[in-house]
Amino acid sequence: MFPATLWKVGCLTHPMPLAWPCRLSSLPSSASDRMGSRVRTYYDEEDYDGYEAGQDLLVRRFATWAAAQGREIDPFAMVSALQFRHTSIDGRLAYWTAALVSDFLLKYVPRTLSATADEAVLVPETLRLFLRYLHDTELADPMGEPLVDLEGAVTKAMAEFPAAMADERNFGLSKYWVMTAARNGVDRSDSDALNAFFAEVRDGRHSYDAELLDEVVARQMGERVGRALPQLPVSLPAEADLADAAERSALVIKLRKFVEWVGDGRTLTGTGALKLADARELVSLLDTGDDFERNLGGDVQTVRSSADLPNLAILFELAKRTRIVRVVKGKLVRVAKAAPLMKNALALWTAAFDAIPEPGLLVKDSGRAPGYALLLDGNLDIVLPDVFNTLYGLPEPLPLVRLEESVWLACTEGVYLDLEPSFEPLWRDGLATVFRHLLTKLAEFGAVELTVGPADPMYRMDLVPENTELPPDVQDRLRAALDAPELELVAFTPLATRAVRARLVREGRFAPLVGELAGAAPAGMLGVVVEHFDEDAAAVEISGWLAAHGGREAGLPLLLDAIRACPFRSRASVMLDVLLNSLPDGDAVLHGLRADPGLGPIATQQLIERGELAMEGLDEHESLLGMAEQFLLMLEVAGPEAVSETLAEMPDVERAHLADAVLASGHPDRIGLAELAEVIEQFRPVRAAHPLGGLARSRGARRKNKKR
Repeated sequence: MFPATLWKVGCLTHPMPLAWPCRLSSLPSSASDRMGSRVRTYYDEEDYDGYEAGQDLLVRRFATWAAAQGREIDPFAMVSALQFRHTSIDGRLAYWTAALVSDFLLKYVPRTLSATADEAVLVPETLRLFLRYLHDTELADPMGEPLVDLEGAVTKAMAEFPAAMADERNFGLSKYWVMTAARNGVDRSDSDALNAFFAEVRDGRHSYDAELLDEVVARQMGERVGRALPQLPVSLPAEADLADAAERSALVIKLRKFVEWVGDGRTLTGTGALKLADARELVSLLDTGDDFERNLGGDVQTVRSSADLPNLAILFELAKRTRIVRVVKGKLVRVAKAAPLMKNALALWTAAFDAIPEPGLLVKDSGRAPGYALLLDGNLDIVLPDVFNTLYGLPEPLPLVRLEESVWLACTEGVYLDLEPSFEPLWRDGLATVFRHLLTKLAEFGAVELTVGPADPMYRMDLVPENTELPPDVQDRLRAALDAPELELVAFTPLATRAVRARLVREGRFAPLVGELAGAAPAGMLGVVVEHFDEDAAAVEISGWLAAHGGREAGLPLLLDAIRACPFRSRASVMLDVLLNSLPDGDAVLHGLRADPGLGPIATQQLIERGELAMEGLDEHESLLGMAEQFLLMLEVAGPEAVSETLAEMPDVERAHLADAVLASGHPDRIGLAELAEVIEQFRPVRAAHPLGGLARSRGARRKNKKR
């Protein structure tokens, strides 16, 4: 966030009045575009300019911090560490664990850095110092592991780092060829020489290990993980309440009855199905609702296999997948090691829910299922996780028709269906029917809630021509369906929300939970809230944090101190804004901070932007601090080059007075002022030595000696 306010300073103690309109409008367009950014530890993948600006700033500040401690670093190692986290599944630059440290040093760097172990000798220690810097500046993600554990992971990986860097099996494809060229005497910094070498390889003039190359390619393809979509914060009931809900759920009740029924064992058929007599007993015992007679177009048929009883078949399959029963020599038996799981209703419900998204749940071996049912069943491992991720965190129930269209597209993507045009709607409707039956089963299990009502307007917002992910015919059908006054709606229950969140976390994704930051340090809590929470969730999280730290009277000063200590003004400004927006009397607090030595410039700036303070109401010192604040913000979000370009456009005298005034303003950001001073120094006139300076000094000295 960069202020649009243009500060002016009136007559100060200078021989001429300083009245500059802070020529921010004259910034180059690329820098102007970056003014809307701020220092963050999370950037969208498409925010190339914002990430580049943030990376440059962190590298500069980290290098300055390390130099002040007399430590040597490899700046590229830090860039590599930031890229490692930025391109990861969650994208959190300041979130580190011991496992991530190991992956970076022993997998990512050996794969991507075209250097020998000797050339990369500073990489592990640079990472160690960077982790210390994150904690020293309170940028570290509070959900990461303690610094002592991270440093221990660095020390452990350092012993294996040289071997990992030298092992060609760890190389990425690009590094493999660059290092191969280097072994053949090619200068790695000479792109023309590299391209010439690659051309010679293609012509067969250089040998290489084809088997090793295949292994490198296979590993690189297998390790490729893209950035996952960010998830909205969710709220969950207390764990005890969730456990009570699991105890009452039909899924847990029926699985427990099923295992109790298995007893000492039940013999299965030759195909591994339940015997029909046992199935009749279970349908009654578990109240599955299955019919043993089916009317197929007037032809009443009797079920001949338990596999044709869909509700019982799903329970049977889930019991096996959850490993509370297993098949041994044609007999179904209980699993003794599952006894603790059977007693823990919440764990049992979650395990069964996690086992649902696998093919083979809806269709058995009877061969009587229609093609569209086979299509859905064969894609459950792809479709259901996407459905669950879609439902996760939604603020309003989702119209079922939207899911049905998405499921159809997912099931048919990359699949050739040799259907007549008139048959495609029949298949689509048939697949939707099977999918609705599955959702009904999930509702019975306590995973979703099915209701009827109007669609929230938010579910029409993406039905526009610019959205190329939804074909025009799909958008037309959705518009027509969403106009109905009553629609089938679906939403997750807290049990399903908890289970999906746990899966997302296991996958390495960030799935914020309202209330989980109550024990975090002030700066860590505010940092996560600023990066990942919407306004409502932020207010709840901050309120909970204050309650956990002695209430507002004790907790608010701690949060304000954390913002004062933030070494990045753009980040501090947003942290203060989010904090005050969460307070019922935030405006009054903001006015009270106007005279605060650390937060005053930010508070004054925000008051002006809100229209609660006129420029004419500022005294000279406030105006000067405001000017300094703007230049420091420009330095952070656009870089030294932008500041230099702005200063270069000013007349020399005006620039000199401006520089002196800003540097002597008493602004609290001493780190930023020191960096700004380095930029300003290039405009200082260099005093040329007098050609007779030495002679003049000698004559002066002689005259002085004569007087003596």
